[in-house]
Amino acid sequence: MSLEERDGTDAAGQPLPAVPDDVHHTIPLRMPARIGWAEAHSHRDRPHLRRDPLRVYAIRAVALDFVAVLIAGIVGFVLRWVIPFSVELNDPTYVSLVVVVVVSWMVVLVLRGAYDTRVLGVGSEEFKRVVSATATVFGAVAVVTFALKLDLSRGFVLITFAVGIVLLLSVRWGLRAWLRHERRYGHFLHRTVVVGADPMRSEIVDMLDRDPVAGFTVVDVIDEPAADSTAGGLDSWLDEVMARISLSDGDTVAIAGSPALGQQVIQRLAWRLEGPRVDLLVAPAVGDFAGPRVTMRMAADLPLLHLDEPHLTGPKRAIKRTLDVVFGTLLLILFLPFMIIAAIGVKLTSRGPVLYVQQRVGRGGQIIRFPKFRSMYVGSDKLRAEVIGRPDDSITDRYKRDPRITPFGRFLRRWSIDEMPQVLNVITGSMSLVGPRPVLVEEMPLLGDVDHRRHLTKPGLTGLWQVSGRKQVDWDERMRLDLDYVENWSPALDLVIVAKTIKAILVGDGAY
Repeated sequence: MSLEERDGTDAAGQPLPAVPDDVHHTIPLRMPARIGWAEAHSHRDRPHLRRDPLRVYAIRAVALDFVAVLIAGIVGFVLRWVIPFSVELNDPTYVSLVVVVVVSWMVVLVLRGAYDTRVLGVGSEEFKRVVSATATVFGAVAVVTFALKLDLSRGFVLITFAVGIVLLLSVRWGLRAWLRHERRYGHFLHRTVVVGADPMRSEIVDMLDRDPVAGFTVVDVIDEPAADSTAGGLDSWLDEVMARISLSDGDTVAIAGSPALGQQVIQRLAWRLEGPRVDLLVAPAVGDFAGPRVTMRMAADLPLLHLDEPHLTGPKRAIKRTLDVVFGTLLLILFLPFMIIAAIGVKLTSRGPVLYVQQRVGRGGQIIRFPKFRSMYVGSDKLRAEVIGRPDDSITDRYKRDPRITPFGRFLRRWSIDEMPQVLNVITGSMSLVGPRPVLVEEMPLLGDVDHRRHLTKPGLTGLWQVSGRKQVDWDERMRLDLDYVENWSPALDLVIVAKTIKAILVGDGAY
């Protein structure tokens, strides 16, 4: 399911500049100079931008939660088995069960975001995540016990669950009390930069400064950009905002409503703030923001929308990588017979190498080697302009009748067998099972500033536009679909794309 082999030509079929053999291993993305992927990530080396005022809270929560779930496991063990049945404390069967429950409990707490500093110390979300994680663990224990018909004491499960939930919520309540006390003395406050125009800006400043227990202290205020700012003027304003955040050691930006701060401006600012780990809070009246990256957060009795970073970060990235390794290995075993047949077929049906290896652009602009079984005659890349030409209403027909593709290569493309060697990239880590398809180095000039955000994540063996028509999808629509994937990633979305990939291969639409 590849992009068409467009070697040496752009989307219009015109020759592109040749790429030197000594091309750098990383392509400098245009996005950093404007909307800030690499620029934002370069701030990671600045301690004042990486500091999180609630990190101490999170560390204490992890330590105390571990003690709480360990006590819950021990209490369940003692009350259910030691007292009535005199089971030894060193009995490997029951002790192992306690260890599994405790470890699983902590892992699920982490995965459910119970230590996400963006929800700690404020509102009810922190308590909801603790309860949700606990319910998930014991729900899983119940399902596994029933499915495998294990002789597991329900008394142990109920006692451990009850003691654990009480201790965990007590821990968080105690930490809240400690945090409120510290904040009254000016500790653990979010250093906040307020952006906007009066009178809304002054109102937000007053509300944030009024109650230090809410966790904010205003360190700078910045005027909105001019309403008639050009693209260059907006970029200059964004540069100034980033510089002042750095100078004021800010870790939170609060946006006040004003005519000049529309949705597009806030989106550009949000992209700039992703890498430095600066929170963005937006007054609901500013714009129409909705979606999986938006949550409501009460700040000093002021309802603000919290814009999260793209979902493919932290533990979720680790989960995605684990799934890539596991399912990538299974796919390699499944693909191996087909790959052997394909290699023999390519060698016997046309002169040239079995594999066709391209240089493509991976995550963060890193150059990756992109192997596929050769499906064209050797030297066909030089004939693309005269065979395919410029895009028009009949370009799809020219793709279908492309004489550069060998008969066996057409078969490989029809069933996407030519792409199977890329599963090795998935296993080694330069690609993922699902993600934006990697573009050629020569295609980078075709990407707009916003399009470079597709490189926030690893390229995929399949992706959203592959299941939407493959080569029948035009360039702009491909970019839009890739950006949608980056912004809205979830495990469920990956599963849907994988399922649709199977259907797309069987149907064969756009496979030529």
